[in-house]
Amino acid sequence: MIKRTIKTFYFIKAFGSFGITAYWLTLSYIKPSKVTHYKKRWAESVLNYIGYDISHRGAYALEGPRIYVGNHVSFLDILLLMAVNPNIAFLAKKEVKRWPILGLAATRVGTLYVDRESKHDRERLRKVIGEQLIEKKSQLVIFPSGTTTLREEKIWKKGIFEIAQFYKIPVQLFKIDYHPYRESSFVDDDSLVGKMTEQFGLSGKKANVEWLESIHISHPENDAEQLRQKVTRP
Repeated sequence: MIKRTIKTFYFIKAFGSFGITAYWLTLSYIKPSKVTHYKKRWAESVLNYIGYDISHRGAYALEGPRIYVGNHVSFLDILLLMAVNPNIAFLAKKEVKRWPILGLAATRVGTLYVDRESKHDRERLRKVIGEQLIEKKSQLVIFPSGTTTLREEKIWKKGIFEIAQFYKIPVQLFKIDYHPYRESSFVDDDSLVGKMTEQFGLSGKKANVEWLESIHISHPENDAEQLRQKVTRP
């Protein structure tokens, strides 16, 4: 009975994350000039609410253009990266745009959406990404695996590396780590609400991002594989 009561409490508490998101999202519309500041505060607030200690090692670029690539472990990855570097934007599948509250928040922080089934849309987006990065000196985060995994064993898609090569945009690698690792991940048949509920029962949670080397792409497929291997877990 006690365990069920605690689990119910954590379940209810998990929805507080959506309330925090709605709060900062509303503020970003009231004061649009402070969107970057609110991105950082939103990310920090949610991670702190869940109970994560945030840290990072290494250095990231203070200005663009820059493309960041790395391992994708959890839905928490985006929050962790924004909490450390709020100047970044993300690339996401178009379905994310329709998610309640989170879809609005993703759009507000500058997310670019892609239709994975449409070759025409992918080609259009390549041009949009390249030109926006150059003209606005933007910074974009890509998870080249296209999905969350524990070991980052899936071969990375080469499209973003071809864009980087064509527009001569530096690509910087990052590696994300959590403690406890599996409990913080979001893979296979994990459910979003179920996973968030589970988070509140864990102690000593840590989230870290390590900023690694930056390179200019010369061979998209080969460079992608070499970078992937550097963030693959044993």
